[in-house]
Amino acid sequence: MKEKETKQLVRQSGIDLLGSVVWGTHACLFYRTKEDLIDVLVPYFKAGLENNEFCMWITSDPLDPTEAKSAMRKAMPDFDKYLKKAQIEILPHDQWYLDQGVFDRERVMKDCMSKLNLALNNGYAGARMSSDTSWLDEKVWESFIEYEHQINETIDRLPIIAVCTYRLDGCGTSEIVDVVNTHQLAIIEKEGRWKLAKNAERKRAEKRAREYQAQLKSLASQLTLAEERERHRLATELHDRISQALVISKIKLEALRKSGSGRNLDKALEDVCNSIGQTIQDTRTLTFDLSSPVLHELGFEMAVSEWLTDQIQKKHGITVEFEADGEAKPLDDDVRILLFRDVRELLINVVEHSHAHKVKVSIKRLGEQISVTVEDDGVGFDPAEVLSMAAGKGEFGLFSIRERLERSGGHLEIESKPRCGCRIKMMAPLKKENLEDTSAVTKE
Repeated sequence: MKEKETKQLVRQSGIDLLGSVVWGTHACLFYRTKEDLIDVLVPYFKAGLENNEFCMWITSDPLDPTEAKSAMRKAMPDFDKYLKKAQIEILPHDQWYLDQGVFDRERVMKDCMSKLNLALNNGYAGARMSSDTSWLDEKVWESFIEYEHQINETIDRLPIIAVCTYRLDGCGTSEIVDVVNTHQLAIIEKEGRWKLAKNAERKRAEKRAREYQAQLKSLASQLTLAEERERHRLATELHDRISQALVISKIKLEALRKSGSGRNLDKALEDVCNSIGQTIQDTRTLTFDLSSPVLHELGFEMAVSEWLTDQIQKKHGITVEFEADGEAKPLDDDVRILLFRDVRELLINVVEHSHAHKVKVSIKRLGEQISVTVEDDGVGFDPAEVLSMAAGKGEFGLFSIRERLERSGGHLEIESKPRCGCRIKMMAPLKKENLEDTSAVTKE
């Protein structure tokens, strides 16, 4: 795995016993006193704030939001600046978990995904959370454990770190077992010292999963390039051999028809010419679908503009608008291919799901990055709801685009509401060599 990717995946927990952790860590803390909570959670959130993470702290007796903020101010003299820009939220449990006194795990799960989506759109690396559970009673316990299980099954695919806190004197043996079974790690206060419990088999499984994930990320770019090369080869073969042969055949048949005599011959030749003409058109369409010649010959912007007009406006009758700033945007091959495929995927989604009348694609250069925005006037959707549903099924759709962009050093922003259209912005790095060459020329 590349060093940059490793740094993005590994986060400082701020908890001495844990040290560095990876995204997707879901731990539980069994504590005895208010001081225990402060000792563990204050450095935990301090590390998150200092490392550009969105933080959420859900409190309950014996610690309220005012006391939590006071403890954070003691550890971080500049803590109020993080509060002011809403990088951290500290809420009592009844404002987060309960709606008119009722706990609904599906609603809470959806709210979690909404917070994560907002954090990523605001430029944070991910989300760091902690929630206290001393408010739970027997009526809610089973439903809450189901919620914890859902979180545990989902979190390893998301940029989230969570530490759930349980008051030790409020848990019996069966409750402790329930909690440990729905978390990857358990931190327990014993004889004045913190102990870490971790299932050996889970540890081995996590190591294998990280290694496998690293291999997948390493192969992803190579696979994309290899696939595109093969598409380009097939498209070239279709164009150079089949299309040209059909064109020549059509020319000869038309010449023969003009020189021949008899109504039957004219009609037969006309039918053959029409058939060949349609085959030529179908081959050209297939060639473009396999690999856009324009993308390789004229570049990313021209390819997007042509695909937008030919495939969206002409085929589906959707009004299109294309906007580019005219700035140079040098791209590595894998980034150019990735962006073009992602733009096509977004536009296909517009056709199939949005019921839009108009779609606009804007391409701009922002510093050392390229910005590609696709916006439509369709029915829109709730990004948090989509993420929550997709996470439960292991199918991410739009959010797989986000993952691919992040592997390339970019990111995705989604702005949409039901009945309010959709605006999706993709950011990706420009080619470094060209940027350095440009910088050198400027200095000279």
